[in-house]
Amino acid sequence: MDLKRRQFLAWLGLAAVGSFNLGNLGCGGRGFSAGSLLQAPAQGSASPPPSPSNCPMRNNLGARPRMDSATGTPRRLLRFGHLTDVHITLEQFTFTGHPELETLLDSFGEQIGFGGLDRPEIQERFDVDTLRAMVKTLNAAEPPLDFVVHTGDAVDIGTIPELVGFLSEMNQLNSPWFQVVGNHDCLGMGNIPPALLENFTDLDFLNKQEFIQKHFPGKAQDRSRTAFGSQAKGFDFSPASGGNPPGIRGYYAFTAVPPISGGNGRLIQPGIRFYVLETSRAAGKALGHVDADQLRWLKTALDGHPQSLAVVVSHHPIERIEEGGQELKNLLLDHPQVIALACGHNHMHRIQAFKNPSKPGNGFWQIQTSSLIDYPQQGRILEIYDRGNGTGAIRTFVFNQQASGQLGKNARASYRSAAQERFDGSGSAQDRNVELLFQMPVLN
Repeated sequence: MDLKRRQFLAWLGLAAVGSFNLGNLGCGGRGFSAGSLLQAPAQGSASPPPSPSNCPMRNNLGARPRMDSATGTPRRLLRFGHLTDVHITLEQFTFTGHPELETLLDSFGEQIGFGGLDRPEIQERFDVDTLRAMVKTLNAAEPPLDFVVHTGDAVDIGTIPELVGFLSEMNQLNSPWFQVVGNHDCLGMGNIPPALLENFTDLDFLNKQEFIQKHFPGKAQDRSRTAFGSQAKGFDFSPASGGNPPGIRGYYAFTAVPPISGGNGRLIQPGIRFYVLETSRAAGKALGHVDADQLRWLKTALDGHPQSLAVVVSHHPIERIEEGGQELKNLLLDHPQVIALACGHNHMHRIQAFKNPSKPGNGFWQIQTSSLIDYPQQGRILEIYDRGNGTGAIRTFVFNQQASGQLGKNARASYRSAAQERFDGSGSAQDRNVELLFQMPVLN
């Protein structure tokens, strides 16, 4: 057994399983059972996502009306959808060939990172149906969405067939959509660098560049569909690396709403700009990472657009970014136009206020959304308002798929299975349907 394999096995913590036969992991041959996307998704239509009649107001940031940043006209500026952690999964996939061992590995959770190996079969069988049902529900939204963002972990094991299944459904959205890289999208099972898996399987595992490249249209694909100018779900806005050949770094920015100024140069309506981060670790591990180059890029990008409200998007929440998380938080707090960070990774709804201790009323909201594979299998809609009095609001609510026909039956079967699991990502009432106040910065 070579050194890489020894490191690989030590990483998995398999020394704790004294009776495990190392031959199952490839020392005597291939250890992974391939599996496939066997279940063709069903058909069905969908109703609009139900909007709650009342969203309680949260003002944890201490926002107050201010005439120096008032526009005088309340208006909704943007309406977008948020999906995350879809985890399209190969069916009949087995890591070791021993279900009892996989149950044990799964119990380690993020210490090893194999949560989901022991996920019930029915949720894996109907994962594409659940995504299709959610896409149809988003397509039925009234009023229509400006766009949808998926904040990473499109796939589970980390293979090309899983990504093909994900893209085939997401590309049925009527609105533009943007993609974020999650740890499962570029690391085997969310933890393991693909190069370390080459000796153990015939599966095609994705690395980051392959994952990104799959979002670019091929020669036979329609290149006329764009997302605010992007033909690659945002990745063609990303700066190139300095490698040879150059790669794509995976972080990017785009303007969702341009700022509008009057004849006197005074800002009539602020713009809204999105800053998409790439927080996965090429070296492995499920926790997040933001390097100094990306932080410099983000600072320059924020400094260059002072007249636009800023929404930052990442896979990991700040507290799960092991390296660079504190620096990222400080950078966002230093820019008063930052109003929110939208993310996933934890598979649960949670909304936190990050206050600027030196500037009362300033700060941003971190808005996490639950997974489509685990309970409660929900998405989120966010609406950004200028209240006209120097404050703004993010009205947000969560929803389940609203599909009918066999498609709805399959998705509901997956939901019932997820509801029986111990994990509950629904969060508290204040993490779901709320109106989040923020201080409208002086943007002139």
